[in-house]
Amino acid sequence: MEELQNEWARWKYFVMARSQEDYLLIRQLFSGNRWSEEKAQLFYQQIEHVKTLPVNVKAQRNAYEHVWGYFKKIASKEERAEFFRCLDTLSEREDSALPYLKKLAEKYQIAYLLDSHLFD
Repeated sequence: MEELQNEWARWKYFVMARSQEDYLLIRQLFSGNRWSEEKAQLFYQQIEHVKTLPVNVKAQRNAYEHVWGYFKKIASKEERAEFFRCLDTLSEREDSALPYLKKLAEKYQIAYLLDSHLFD
């Protein structure tokens, strides 16, 4: 189960940025720490499903705000202002927030985020 929890940690923000519904469904699979082969298959099926979903700006904004939580106490005022400027311009056609979050993750060496599929 630990291996699957680590895999979920890598996919968590990617899924959250595409579909809150799928995020909650997958999170529910891990509740209770009871695991089965059936749950493992469902987990990977849900990940594959989420990969096919179109961009959802509301879900992206939510996920990016969660990711921002890793920086809010360490980022400068300028970095904070830039992040929220990027977030304000977020649309289906423009996403400058994601590359900016990746830049911050690299600058501050947030390993959990650098391992995330969100930045793939």
